[in-house]
Amino acid sequence: MSWLRSTSLSFARQLSRSLDPRHDYEPQACYNSFCKHWQQANDIIIKSQPKHLHDDVLGVVNHLEQLGTLLVLEARAKEINTTNNHATCLEYLLVENLLDKLYEWACCTGKYENAVRLEQLKLYGILISHYSTQIIAAEPFLRPLLKLLSGFRNELSSPNLENQLVTVLNQLCVALMQNMKFLDLFFLTTHTQDGSQAEFIIVRLLLASVHREGSTGSAARDALLLCANMSSRCTQLAEYMLTGNTCPVLATGLSGLYSLLPRTLSEKVHRLTPDDVNNVNKLTLFIDSLEFCNAVAQVAHPSIKKHLLDLLYQGFLVPVMGPALLQTKGGPLQSGAGEQAAAMAYLELVLRCVTRRGLLKAVLHFLFVYEYDGVRIVDVLLKRLEGNSQLSLVSLSLMETLVDLNCEDVMIDLVLKHLLNGHHLMVNQRHKISDPEPYREAAVAFLSLTPRCCTRALEKTKEWVDELAHTGRRVLDFKQDDDSKRINGYHDGGIAMKNLVHEVRFNYGNPNETLYANYHAYLCDARFEIVSRTIACLNWSSKYHNVTSPKRETNNNTKETREMDIHALKEQDSLISCTSGYDTLKNSDTSEKEPHSLTSLLEQETEKVNADLKEQDCVSLGESSDYESFRYKEENDDDNFVEDIFKKSFYRIDNAMEFDGDMTSVRSWKASAESIIGPLLSSLLKKVASFLESEVMVNGRVTSVVSKLVSLPTPLLTSLLLCPNFVLQPNVPSLYQVIHTI
Repeated sequence: MSWLRSTSLSFARQLSRSLDPRHDYEPQACYNSFCKHWQQANDIIIKSQPKHLHDDVLGVVNHLEQLGTLLVLEARAKEINTTNNHATCLEYLLVENLLDKLYEWACCTGKYENAVRLEQLKLYGILISHYSTQIIAAEPFLRPLLKLLSGFRNELSSPNLENQLVTVLNQLCVALMQNMKFLDLFFLTTHTQDGSQAEFIIVRLLLASVHREGSTGSAARDALLLCANMSSRCTQLAEYMLTGNTCPVLATGLSGLYSLLPRTLSEKVHRLTPDDVNNVNKLTLFIDSLEFCNAVAQVAHPSIKKHLLDLLYQGFLVPVMGPALLQTKGGPLQSGAGEQAAAMAYLELVLRCVTRRGLLKAVLHFLFVYEYDGVRIVDVLLKRLEGNSQLSLVSLSLMETLVDLNCEDVMIDLVLKHLLNGHHLMVNQRHKISDPEPYREAAVAFLSLTPRCCTRALEKTKEWVDELAHTGRRVLDFKQDDDSKRINGYHDGGIAMKNLVHEVRFNYGNPNETLYANYHAYLCDARFEIVSRTIACLNWSSKYHNVTSPKRETNNNTKETREMDIHALKEQDSLISCTSGYDTLKNSDTSEKEPHSLTSLLEQETEKVNADLKEQDCVSLGESSDYESFRYKEENDDDNFVEDIFKKSFYRIDNAMEFDGDMTSVRSWKASAESIIGPLLSSLLKKVASFLESEVMVNGRVTSVVSKLVSLPTPLLTSLLLCPNFVLQPNVPSLYQVIHTI
């Protein structure tokens, strides 16, 4: 069809764009011109001969271009109501059965058939975009259109033809979305060995282009998304998409696109940015398809959503992404760490692209529940936090993204399950978690750690705050409610959440100060972070402001019984469903979770160490603990303290509790910090302790994760990280301790 590009056909398109119907449109002249062009084209069609076919096709195409221009001009004129003439070009086109005659002739044009079909599609595109409400159900329009579309069923079209076909299908979907009563018109009966079945021709054709690059793929995905949306209101369409190959094409296509991604990334990359995605063509296509699958899961019929989630879980996450994350050996010239870092970076990007109503639950179920040889993915990823390599940085970024989800079950698995029993605290301290006074004292304590180089910024901020106080203005101001009960963001002892984030009016002080010196800007940003997370966590099942008392494991609870419970739990979590896993905490207390929630996955492990830690609690030294001796340690002893405290804190002793028939013998052992507060918190505290030796990139990422953790409305976690007055177990360092030493 390249011979068409060198002709003057583009002149008609330019003319249609340049004509102004208010000045260039005369109804009768337009109608007469339209009739004349079609009569001339029809004469060529009737007299067409094989030996002059090239010239005949070129002549008909030229006339079709003029017909399209006149139709656009007439449509624009009707939009601005410049004419009331009833003898319109559109009526002539339908009465003369022009489209059907054109289709019949195109089938006889041999090697030029695709060129004529391209012009037919352009003409249909004009009609649908300007006259959809008038012609979509008209037989002279619909019959030749369906015959034309049926010809593309089992055909691999050229790029130009495919692009125009997808454009027409997209326009059809937009028109049908506005008039869903016409959906039945596009179901065609197909005959197979299994009998006759209805086929929705639009979806059938779109699937061939849904994973294409560029504008063609984008238009195909948009159109198919409209079909998915219509399926939620049309049972017949939902049944066709469910029983057809719609979901398999989406799932297998995503797996194929993932396999094309680069195996390794630059060593400087620890979190993929939008620029990184745009610079890698294969990654752009993968993310586009991922976001499309996520959107389909949000708007499609529930049965389609469930089928798609199952296929993505069993066909992409488990067999493709799982092995990529767990690989230990690289290629011939690669180490496994580089490929692991790339796979984790892709996983982190996936988590940022999916949503709660879409694929997020499936991805989280894959991370926190599915096991490879008895090991969960998240447990493997947590072990990669150690060190300062690219793998460690990517792991930190992944943990930060998981925290940003503000998902209760995720935080229970990563952090809270280790703190709920209160073993990180001395026994006489556990009742103080809900007391607000230690948290006020914590703010003063952390401000006392301010380095001398930052005192000027602090002094300037204090002066500015005092200046505001004299004028009666607040440092952080919120709109007042009519009942005057809400003051500075608080209402009846709690944060008034309605539209709070949008009501904050930040004043960052002196604009001449740099960001480093503008201490108040940091305070406002921190305040905004706390308020935002509090709003995001409003639906959590518990406030996590006290320690739970775990049930003791009796001698009658044998190993066989525990194995049966674990087996039953795995059976419940073996299949992903739209409601399993992450909604189980919504209607129950923290201490009594449903057996298939993420919390229950760790209760058995927690109960195993409760008896061991009980002995340690009983020998609590109260105010004479290691923490108190640390608080008053002289500064000249700080040099070696970090190394000593972490040698003690992260030292493991592999003694375990042994059961013996009628009586229990507990071998004394010293629990490591990781076994008490969990691998995430222990790794973060170790990294904080090594701030002076680590790179700025690592320190910035660690600081970001820690700041987001302390912003969560969970006193159980905040008391560990922020409150220096809480007496912790001797082998559990607090954030204040670590920062004080550096």
